[in-house]
Amino acid sequence: MGKKRYRDSEFSPRQITPAQVNYAILFRLYKAFGRYYKKHWKMLALAYSGLLLTVLIALVMPWPLKLILDFVILKHPLPHRAAFLTEWFGNDVQTLLVVLVLAFILFRLVDSFVSYLHKVGMLSVGEMIVTDAREHIFGHLQRLSLSFHESARTGDLVYRMTSDIRDLKDVLVSLPESLVYRSIMIVTHVGLMLALQWRLALVAFSVILLVYYFQRRFALGVQSATRKKRNKESDVTSIISENVTAMALVQAYGREDLQQARFASGVRESLESGIDAMRLSKLFKRTNDIVFALGTCGVVYFGGRLALHETILPGTLVLFAAYLKNLYGPIEKVANMMVGIAQAQVAGERILELIECDMVIEDSPQAIPAPPFQGRIEFRQVSFGYHKHTEVLKDLSFTVAPGETVALVGSSGAGKSTLVSLLMRFYDPQKGQVLIDGHDLRALKLKSLRAQLTILLQEARLFNQTVRDNIGFGKIGATEEDIVQAARLAQAHEFVMEMPEGYGNEIYEGGDNLSGGQKQRLNIARAIIRNTPILILDEPATALDAKTEAQIHRALDELTKGKTTFIIAHKFATIARADKILVLQEGRLAGFGTHAELMHTCREYRELYEIQFGLQPESEDALYASGQATLVEAA
Repeated sequence: MGKKRYRDSEFSPRQITPAQVNYAILFRLYKAFGRYYKKHWKMLALAYSGLLLTVLIALVMPWPLKLILDFVILKHPLPHRAAFLTEWFGNDVQTLLVVLVLAFILFRLVDSFVSYLHKVGMLSVGEMIVTDAREHIFGHLQRLSLSFHESARTGDLVYRMTSDIRDLKDVLVSLPESLVYRSIMIVTHVGLMLALQWRLALVAFSVILLVYYFQRRFALGVQSATRKKRNKESDVTSIISENVTAMALVQAYGREDLQQARFASGVRESLESGIDAMRLSKLFKRTNDIVFALGTCGVVYFGGRLALHETILPGTLVLFAAYLKNLYGPIEKVANMMVGIAQAQVAGERILELIECDMVIEDSPQAIPAPPFQGRIEFRQVSFGYHKHTEVLKDLSFTVAPGETVALVGSSGAGKSTLVSLLMRFYDPQKGQVLIDGHDLRALKLKSLRAQLTILLQEARLFNQTVRDNIGFGKIGATEEDIVQAARLAQAHEFVMEMPEGYGNEIYEGGDNLSGGQKQRLNIARAIIRNTPILILDEPATALDAKTEAQIHRALDELTKGKTTFIIAHKFATIARADKILVLQEGRLAGFGTHAELMHTCREYRELYEIQFGLQPESEDALYASGQATLVEAA
């Protein structure tokens, strides 16, 4: 089965039948995660050895009780198969009683030990496989394109990576183990019961069809309710994620009651679906209990009549009752297990939708490592759209020389962010080529390409780690000297040293213990330590006061020295610092040149300038002077 693409902002669970649950989805899950069985084969072998020994002990455990009842208490002669007991221990019934009781105790002790091996082994393998699966899925998420992450809901992804993935253990470990264990138990006990008394065995087997019938009726309902519950829980997780990240906005607008009502509605709907699933599951179990009770009563009644007519010995009825418990237990577990698998199958399907999503920018088989870049960048007739029939960039062509700083200018939605996303190869163009030093980006290995590019976003993204870790994130193997030097160049060293623990100070989630300027300077330090030949800056000095903005600009001057730089710019204080200005209008190249050139040749650029300054300059000198004045004012 081929990989599927992510379709919209929510995964759309398909309605699946029991046949598909048993074959199609299970096959896909085992295909995706089955390789982990080989990785943990030693622990699996130990666990399954314990399983087989547990079955063997279950078969021999009731025999001492039968022998005690028939041949010690009722004094029937020992059958030929048990004659070795008198040969070993003589005919004294007291001695035989002690031996049989000790045998029962020994069987119980051995059963406890092998059960421990079995259970601990399976639980350990389950935890290992879930951990491996989580790492695999997280790694796959890292490779999925930005178009996937931009359309996916954060809360939904978090829920799949936490709750859904835990239920994979039921499918990958519990299901195979249960099927093997129950199948062996059922086959061996059915065989022995038929050998002991076939008519009594048929009475015991008569209820199995009823159990199968109820399992078919209940499993689909539980599955449907569970799917609905999980979707609602994903919604609730998304609401929590959104609310926490936008708490300032919620409180500022006084919309706490609205968000509370939205959350309560989602929680209630999830609760109702969960109660439906639980109710159906427990009703199924109670129904099974009644059916098995009827089967047991039938066996006791007919077995009692056979014992009264001396067709069987009383000990045989006791042995049969023990085997009946061992038989009904696995059958009930299999039926309950299928209901549980119906629930886990929903989680498995949701996980499959993640790992089978093919929205990945991948290296071509012929891709080569990127050579050290000089920084010459060329767009050749590039067209790109996020959706079919809608182009964001249209036939875009321009060339940037090594070491030049280019400001990207245009109204909102003109395609500035899309252009730099293509340069980072977050996406590939539908038409045309993006080249660095003459190399088509698609011909280069992705990791080696991005290792020579640095992007500095408008919003500083800091991790809940130390200052040292956040700066060092930009360079593998960064030394303390590298980190301090980068902080100095970014105008950050002074405020870092004022912190209680300096570079070892913990940064709160989202950088809440830092000002906006401090966060951005750490962000710039991280970019400086990376030291790549090509930079992309997304208006990093926006929404800062004049003093902080001047500090940021000094840090940016250090960062951009000798590097090919693209700056997404809206303020002419930033634009005027660039060597070239690239003007985009509705995805097309409207102008490319210096400030003075564009004021004469590009109407769109001139209009943007006039809108921002609210004036109509009279000459080129006046325009240039206005730009310089803006720079001085910002500094």
